[in-house]
Amino acid sequence: MTFERRALGRDGCVLVDTRLEGEGFLAAFTERTGGASASPYESLNLSFAVGDDDDAVRRNRELVATTLAIDAFATAEQVHGSVVAVVGSAERTAGYGGRIGRLPGADAMSTTTSDTALAILTADCVPIVGASARQGLLAVAHAGWRGIAGGIVGTLARRFEHPRDVRVAIGPAIGVDHYEVGDDVASAIAAGTRSGVVRELRDGRVHVDLVATVRAELRAFGMVDVDDSGLCTACHPDRFFSYRRDGTTGRQAAIAVTR
Repeated sequence: MTFERRALGRDGCVLVDTRLEGEGFLAAFTERTGGASASPYESLNLSFAVGDDDDAVRRNRELVATTLAIDAFATAEQVHGSVVAVVGSAERTAGYGGRIGRLPGADAMSTTTSDTALAILTADCVPIVGASARQGLLAVAHAGWRGIAGGIVGTLARRFEHPRDVRVAIGPAIGVDHYEVGDDVASAIAAGTRSGVVRELRDGRVHVDLVATVRAELRAFGMVDVDDSGLCTACHPDRFFSYRRDGTTGRQAAIAVTR
């Protein structure tokens, strides 16, 4: 199995991509359990930007960092755009201790620096981790419908010189069964991508498959080694935060680092 569920602290779990681990990269996708946050952020909320108690978020981040054997991770502002921030040793703790210091205006990050961890926060949007051992490059992206329509997948893909050498892991995201949208959203995604939008009609209503759309777009840019967890955030309230399902809620993270 590509994704292995492992213990995080005493009561939580994290999904680790074993293919990337074998290449010298950690790609870990946190779940919502095992943390310090109270309702409606229970319990491993990793975002300072959703109204949770900052001290609880710091404890949650420290738990994750300790368990994954990292001392911190860099975060971005995440504005549903398509900008990739380049992260070096000077930025390796950006936004780790609070909202101030996040890498501004970015929804993706890349690094060629070992032991510099990158974290993307999600609660339905698609978390993407891509890594090339040949190039020594690691990249992560937060891909909601606006970001996909704006070209975030292509922007990430262009960071890699040899796309067929890249291994990509896609973490838990909202599934097509829960993602009903208007025609305008589906059309925007189709217009902003090479591969178009993967959508279904259910009872006459448009549903978009964000993960399948991201996979198709990665393939259009030459990235064929792609795997995803197959888990829908909205279907598993005991394991994942979901904004579409709950409204006010926490955020899980995709955390990646080159060992």
